[in-house]
Amino acid sequence: MIRKLKTQWRELLKAPPGKRFRLRYERRTGERKTFFARFGWSALAVLLIVAGIVALPLPGPGTVVIGVGLALLAQESLTVAKLCDRLEMAIRKRVAA
Repeated sequence: MIRKLKTQWRELLKAPPGKRFRLRYERRTGERKTFFARFGWSALAVLLIVAGIVALPLPGPGTVVIGVGLALLAQESLTVAKLCDRLEMAIRKRVAA
């Protein structure tokens, strides 16, 4: 399981910026399991996003938790994948400036 996660992480990092999440979504659609598996991943992603939002005012990695939740949700939704790609490019542009 850890090996699979490492492989997926490396694939995500190797993909070109601005297309990473959409490409991951497209790869993932070929691996689709059941409705319940998709629902489970989506529910986990939403739970992480909510937990991250709750944790924002507290010291700790609230922003990172939100990012992980968005990345998980991007695997299940093309709209969220495109949003994550645009968000990545906006963050890169802002950091470069």
